[in-house]
Amino acid sequence: MNIYTGSLPKGFCYVPQDNYLLYKPKTANLDYLYADSATSCIIIIVVGKDKDDNVMVGISHLSCEVRFNAFFEIIEKNFKGGISVYAAGANPPKAVPKGSSYSYECVKNAKIFMKWAADKIWCPRESETSPNFYIKQCTAALGSGIPNNGFGAYGIGVNPQKPDYLEVSNKYFHLPDEIRDPENGANILFCKLGLLTKMPSLVLRDMTVPLSDEEKTALVHEAKKQNWESVLNMSEAEILDKYSTTPDYEPAWFARNIVRAAEFVESYV
Repeated sequence: MNIYTGSLPKGFCYVPQDNYLLYKPKTANLDYLYADSATSCIIIIVVGKDKDDNVMVGISHLSCEVRFNAFFEIIEKNFKGGISVYAAGANPPKAVPKGSSYSYECVKNAKIFMKWAADKIWCPRESETSPNFYIKQCTAALGSGIPNNGFGAYGIGVNPQKPDYLEVSNKYFHLPDEIRDPENGANILFCKLGLLTKMPSLVLRDMTVPLSDEEKTALVHEAKKQNWESVLNMSEAEILDKYSTTPDYEPAWFARNIVRAAEFVESYV
C-alpha cells in the first residue's frame, strides 16, 4: 500500500479507479483515504464494523455494473450489522454527447447504486430482529453538478488513535500522475481492458496487491489486439473521444494517463 506525505496530509492514501480498500483504523497508520475525478463513476465510502467488532472503512471508485456488484459483494461479506454509506459521482446528471450518439453511463451507474442502497436499507420495527447486514444511514450526492468542480472528489479522514473518529469530505487534492497510477500505466489498462481479459482477478482490484506479471501480460495482450500503441499518435481530443464516456468533462490529466498506459504497452517485454 502506498502512503503519501509531502504537501498532502500525513498518511494520505489514494484509491485509483476500480480499485478498493478495506481499512481498519485500529491496525494501520493511514489518516486520509481518497478518490477523485468521478465523472460517470461513483465513489463509495462505507463505515461500519467487521465480525470481530472492529471499526472498518471500505472505499472504491467504481465505473460499471460488474464492478459495482463485485464491491457490494465484498462489503456484504466483510461488514456485519449496520453500516453507513456515502456516495458521490454519476456526473453530469444526464446523458452526454459521445460521438454521434449519447452516453448514459452516469445515469446507469446512479441507478445501480440506488437500487443496492434501497434493497439494503433496513428500518427497525417493533419486535423485529435486525439483519446480519444492513444500511442504517445513507448519504448520496449523485448527478449533483459539473465533474471536477467540487463534485468529483470524495475522501474520509481516519485516526488510528481514535478509531471511531471518521469524517467524510469532498475536499480536492492535486496529485502527480505517479500517484494516480503507481503501476506506471498498467492500472489504466486494468480499468479499460481488465474485464475483456476474462480473468476474475481483473474485475475489481484490492489496491494493496500489485498486478502480477500474468495479469500485466494479459492486459498488454488485450491492448495490442486493440492497437493501443496508436494512442501515441493521437491528439488529446481524439483520446478523449475514444476512451472517455464523458469526453467534455474529463480532468486535464486524463489524456496524459491514457498516453502513459500506451507507453507501458509499447515498452512491455
